[in-house]
Amino acid sequence: MATAKRTARDNCRTPFQWDASPNAGFTTGRPWLKVNPNYRQINRAAQEKDPNSILNHFRRATAVRRQHKVLVYGQYQLLDAANPHIYAYTRTLDQERVLVALNFSSDKRTWALPATLKLGGQPWLNNYPTFTPAATLALQPWQAVVVPLR
Repeated sequence: MATAKRTARDNCRTPFQWDASPNAGFTTGRPWLKVNPNYRQINRAAQEKDPNSILNHFRRATAVRRQHKVLVYGQYQLLDAANPHIYAYTRTLDQERVLVALNFSSDKRTWALPATLKLGGQPWLNNYPTFTPAATLALQPWQAVVVPLR
């Protein structure tokens, strides 16, 4: 039972946390699974109010994807496959190219751009407030950037 409690899918199926009201606004009755105790802080209503929330970042990411077809239909090219911390790739569609660079690490990481890539401006998407375009990217912990290329 201890293993089942730790690995069961029900752990991700707790009632949706709509707001800070009783039972997270999910029901006025008694839910089959307990509501996560963090529902007063982590809920849809709180995320709506926070411009830097995961919900609002997801909305921005979705809008960028809709706006730039290169992210959907562009040819994918993996860069630096051996790097255990940085997942970077390009997408190319007609004359449009974009770099996606992700730091899958809890530490700051630097990553040198291949000589064939030149950044073409500010990021279309960035989960940090700042980004400095350079030949070597300085990525914050868990940073993800989508940057146009020239």
